[in-house]
Amino acid sequence: MAQRRYRPTPPPPRRDSRLGIALATGLLVVVAVVVGVLVMSTGRKNNADATPTVHPSASPTAQVAVAATPSPEVASPPPTTVVTPTATRVVAPPPTPIPPTPTPLVGKFGDLPPADMPSGNSAGRALSFQFRLNMSLQGVPTQAPVYQLQHRTWTATQVHTLADSLGIGGTVADQGGGSFRVSGTGSLYVSTDLVQYAGDQTATPVAGPLPTDDILIQEARSWLLKHQIVGADAGPGTIANRNTSAGQATVLIKPVQPSPILSQIPSASITLAASGNVLEANIQWPAGTAQSSYGLRSASDLWGDVQAGRGYVEVSPDLLPSGSVQGTVTLTAAGLAYTTASGSSGQQYLVPLVVFSGTAAVSGASQPVPVKVYVSAAGAQSAPRG
Repeated sequence: MAQRRYRPTPPPPRRDSRLGIALATGLLVVVAVVVGVLVMSTGRKNNADATPTVHPSASPTAQVAVAATPSPEVASPPPTTVVTPTATRVVAPPPTPIPPTPTPLVGKFGDLPPADMPSGNSAGRALSFQFRLNMSLQGVPTQAPVYQLQHRTWTATQVHTLADSLGIGGTVADQGGGSFRVSGTGSLYVSTDLVQYAGDQTATPVAGPLPTDDILIQEARSWLLKHQIVGADAGPGTIANRNTSAGQATVLIKPVQPSPILSQIPSASITLAASGNVLEANIQWPAGTAQSSYGLRSASDLWGDVQAGRGYVEVSPDLLPSGSVQGTVTLTAAGLAYTTASGSSGQQYLVPLVVFSGTAAVSGASQPVPVKVYVSAAGAQSAPRG
């Protein structure tokens, strides 16, 4: 087989080569232009992001300062109400209120009738006293018991037994309304709390000196207990009158509680002869008492009554000079006393009084004169009678 001989490919015509080169060069130029535009665009964008455009009328420094530090017009200061006086008053505690004056305690007997008070003074004379207080009003009592008197009831049999015990004899006369009378060797009259006795008026008194006060008081008290006219609540007693020339003395006995009692109810007045015989007796004594606590008027009101002359003044007339009596009373203590109060229904009570005590410097007197001033004290009570 004949060997083929290799022949190289003849080059393309020269004109076609030049055209390809021109096209390739144009394409490169276009690519280069596009790349350049892209690069330039990217550069401008980066420069615009890095350096802000500044308006000719404002400097860059001023612009930064506004952005970093707000002016007072842009940002208001924080509120300060917490430290203002108004805020302080809101959170402060309210002032402590003044407590009202307490209403006095009213006991189980309700409102009480007015107290039976003597008027004026025990000397029975015009007294011109000025009062001053030398003690704390905190020492004045603020509460005290009130005693309701429980009245006695009698039967004809009981009266007959008492008349026989007294040695009267006679017949019991029923006078109605719980009242009885017996006449014989002496006389007896009873009506609820009242007992009146008179001895034999025909008997001749035995002359002789009077025993001591202690003996007279003991004889009077023993007579009351022996005949069961009063009970063991009878107090020790005092001498109300001592008549040496007549050979007679009067003993006054009051309950041991409450004490002291300004009124004559309850009490037992016993007149004895020098021999110890009971000549007469006048007794006003209840069967018993019930009690309940009551509040008293304020100390300032009580002291105001003293200054206004609305109290009963107890003073010994023997210690006062003759003529006009003027002086200054210095009161140094306060305590309780009692007197009766009688209601419209006939119910009786022992109601508290506050008694201020002290001494008076009286013009013309050789020594200080003891003085007591009694004023009505219960809060739930009408103005006193007297």
